[in-house]
Amino acid sequence: MSKIKLAKYFLAICCFIFIGACDNYYKNDYTDNSPTSGLLKVYHSEGLSLHIRNQAYTFSALYPNVKITCEEVSESEAVDALLKDSCKAIVINRLLGVSEQNAFANKQLNPRYSPLAKTGVALITNIKTPFKTLSMQQVNQLLTGELILTDSLNNKFKLRSVIDNKNSAVSHYLLDSIVTNHQFGANIFALNNSLDLIEEISKTPNSIGFIDFAWLSDSDDGLFKKYQDKIKFISIGRTDTIFFEPNQSSFKTGEYPLTRTIYLLRRSDDFSLAKGFEAFMAGPKGQLTFLKQGLLPIRQAERTIHVNMEPRGQ
Repeated sequence: MSKIKLAKYFLAICCFIFIGACDNYYKNDYTDNSPTSGLLKVYHSEGLSLHIRNQAYTFSALYPNVKITCEEVSESEAVDALLKDSCKAIVINRLLGVSEQNAFANKQLNPRYSPLAKTGVALITNIKTPFKTLSMQQVNQLLTGELILTDSLNNKFKLRSVIDNKNSAVSHYLLDSIVTNHQFGANIFALNNSLDLIEEISKTPNSIGFIDFAWLSDSDDGLFKKYQDKIKFISIGRTDTIFFEPNQSSFKTGEYPLTRTIYLLRRSDDFSLAKGFEAFMAGPKGQLTFLKQGLLPIRQAERTIHVNMEPRGQ
């Protein structure tokens, strides 16, 4: 064999080995993935940002071949992205509505879902606001018209309502489930996002902000610590006699009137990264993470206590 032919033969062998070694480079990690490897884009409600990003960070740390991108959007935008296959999983505070179910059915799609944790719509106010409780009737009045209260010195004051964004999950929930005529009154002010709302409330007494409790559920988080001496939660009651703050206990008993469930919805098959991330958040480690960050996990580890009834030795 001539030196030229030998060189060509050697070059062909090297190219074959190189292409084989780089086979994984050419795969699409958004589709050719596994429960513990690949790329995943997750759309989620803005109010859940702290929790979903933390869950994604923890999951990626456990599985180095995973990369998860989290996108803050409205609930309707998240559902639309899932329908159009712009992402494989979404995390929102509700299940699909009838029209949304029909849209998926028209594409022969049946998204799977898992409940993950309990949160709620929290009412926050400036620490100097001279009251700490509201009934659901007063909340409805606050959202649809004017609510004037009297302080301990018989001074009357009017409350100002603030929502995070007119298209947010909180806003749509209030309109769909709380407001009697499904229309906000003229006394509602909408900001750009939840962080702007928290800052506004911290500077404005007699204003009531409606926000996802998940933003302020973690007492160890920097955001909570920054504002803990500037704002406070308003306790809510179904009547005007018993009131409850948003917390794990009132979510568990159902006594907090504005409790909501967090769901993950996915459109991919069971052997996928979306399923792996879902299983992680619904599993022991993910559920414990929700618990430590102040939300109520859907599943809590059972504690078995064995009581020894035998008499102690003399």
